[in-house]
Amino acid sequence: MAFQRLTTNSYAGRRFQQHITTDIANLATPTTRRRRRNNFKLVMSMDNSDATTKVTQYTINDSVCPPTDPDTLTKIVQKHIHALPRYWFSRPVANHTAEAFQEAMDFVNEYREKKQFPDASKVNVILDSGCGTGKSSVILGEMYPNCVVIGVDQSIARLSRNKSYQQSDDSEETDSKKDTSVHTDVQENNINNQDTNQNDNVLLLRAELSDFWKCCLSSTQWQERASIDKHYLLYPNPYPKKSRLKSRFYAHPAFPLLMMTIMMDDDTSDGDVLSAEEDKLVVRSNWEGYLNEFKSAVGIWQDCGGTFSEWTKTYLASDIPNPADGWHPTNESPVKFESGGPNRMDIIIKDDPSLLPMTNFEAKYLESGESIYELTARVVRSTES
Repeated sequence: MAFQRLTTNSYAGRRFQQHITTDIANLATPTTRRRRRNNFKLVMSMDNSDATTKVTQYTINDSVCPPTDPDTLTKIVQKHIHALPRYWFSRPVANHTAEAFQEAMDFVNEYREKKQFPDASKVNVILDSGCGTGKSSVILGEMYPNCVVIGVDQSIARLSRNKSYQQSDDSEETDSKKDTSVHTDVQENNINNQDTNQNDNVLLLRAELSDFWKCCLSSTQWQERASIDKHYLLYPNPYPKKSRLKSRFYAHPAFPLLMMTIMMDDDTSDGDVLSAEEDKLVVRSNWEGYLNEFKSAVGIWQDCGGTFSEWTKTYLASDIPNPADGWHPTNESPVKFESGGPNRMDIIIKDDPSLLPMTNFEAKYLESGESIYELTARVVRSTES
């Protein structure tokens, strides 16, 4: 098998425990976990008007990259929505990503059996897209011990820096080199190879993000067994040049796939249940302008009325329309998004010792005095009949 799971039953898992760091170990108590999760919510009520912004060597602002014209951004996002069928059907999922998704499905099924889930219930999944070496995934696993955390990154080099991830010598690199999916460049996000996991609920996988999202959206078994309750994008590559706008997540053809991952079902499930009032999407960056435009893209997606259910009925049914005709959502979406932020996170993290940096880039920003921001999107379901 090309991928090794991050469980304490494996050799990698045992080595993982031997290298556990003090910081991660300190997260293990339920009291600390509750305090950490509750304090994350406090940032939503922060008044950022009095916060000072320090310019550092890492700062990206309007002088570095001017804001995108709103009409231009609207046209780009709408174009990607309408062209989604062509993007979806243009090529098959890369082999290494298909294997990674099957590994994730097996991991979820084994977790269900281990925790003795009822047949009708779903495993709550925290998806950490662009996880780097998996430091953030490990921390999320400690924060949500009753959820499965799946960290996905395209880079073997980054994942291999985590002692609990091992890649076999199977030659699959040709798929990666030929793949044109959205890449998981997360600013070399998590570069410390000592970040380790002592729970059995974390899985790190090498895969292309857009392909992995497609697998989640198209798998009936996944939809019956798992529910993506939170989707994290921590410090995605901002591509702070006007010419690279369409490389950013919110202006990329895969953006509709990202949005549909947090709209897949409205069911509750056993375990560490995340209610409809919880944030479904969490994005962090040191560039406030990036998150402002991401927020605008979420609004554009909502205005277009696209839903996962309509996409499934239209393009994943037996009679598939011609992809060249494009997708034109016909109904107003019953699912609305309330976006929070972008809000300053560096202030609240510095003020509370129990809140560890989620990534090594975040730690570096905090040390240098760089401002960091968080954008959230909360799903609000219509109660109208």
